[in-house]
Amino acid sequence: MVSIIIPSYNSEKTIARCLLSLKTQTYEGEYEIIVVDSSNDRTPDIVTDRFPEVEFYHFEQKTDPGTARNFGVSKSHGEIVCFIDSDCEAASDWLDQLISIHRSYGYEAVGGSVENGNEPDAEVAWAGYLAEFREFLPEYPAREVNHIPTCNISYKRSVFERIGFFDHRFYPQEDLEFNYRLRQAGGKIFFIPSAKIFHHHRTDFKSFVQHQKRVGRVTSQVLRLLPLEGAEIARNRWLSLFAAPLLPFVKWWRTIQIFRKWRKELLIKHPLAAGIFFVGLIPWAWGFLQGAWAELNGQTTRVGHHSHVE
Repeated sequence: MVSIIIPSYNSEKTIARCLLSLKTQTYEGEYEIIVVDSSNDRTPDIVTDRFPEVEFYHFEQKTDPGTARNFGVSKSHGEIVCFIDSDCEAASDWLDQLISIHRSYGYEAVGGSVENGNEPDAEVAWAGYLAEFREFLPEYPAREVNHIPTCNISYKRSVFERIGFFDHRFYPQEDLEFNYRLRQAGGKIFFIPSAKIFHHHRTDFKSFVQHQKRVGRVTSQVLRLLPLEGAEIARNRWLSLFAAPLLPFVKWWRTIQIFRKWRKELLIKHPLAAGIFFVGLIPWAWGFLQGAWAELNGQTTRVGHHSHVE
């Protein structure tokens, strides 16, 4: 048995396509689909009316994705637990690709690549893709990695028994913290690019900017706790103050160089997206600075080895 868990909030525009992609998988084994929802739109009606075979749970109060995933794990039965987001669609052989690696090589976690699922002319969405998924391109080779986001990853059930669950305090970087704990416990994460999902990004500029600010803030808070790249800046308030104006330029340049190497045609087709991405890095840096100066609400520092994650 394999379990697929989907956290959902106000997903009426994407949930049907997500579930349809999961119902039409080429995987011939038994698998269950669990949606953990806290929407106040039409999402519950869409799921229960059109996909009655899906196991559906609804919370009246808005629930963060980490908490929703934890609840889904508690209700699941699979020996392997797969995660995808409600704004994503899976390639038809997605499950086949993930499960084959699990059963052939025994990795604790296996995840795949992320493609942009938006229309070609949605420049804000392409900016979001540049901002969030430069490390998970379909062109990359299969290999062991430090991190794969929860929109496209799977774990052995034993992982949750060993290290616990997602920590909601780190949203939207709770998967980064969880995967760090997994690696500290000796677990290995394998990236298989052929296990592809299509992510639908924000198309509204204001929403994009707000999200980037939150990501920046939480990133610096996580780096204050974990010994990852950038931790030295996040842990030193005055250093973060001097570094913050430079961070957008550094992050933008690194990202552009990666796409120039692996997907140059994207930059040629979407130069405006590259500009929007840079603009989004300004609130990202402001959020990073806020996180560096904020109180950590009683969280304690974890000690571990240095790794390269940005």
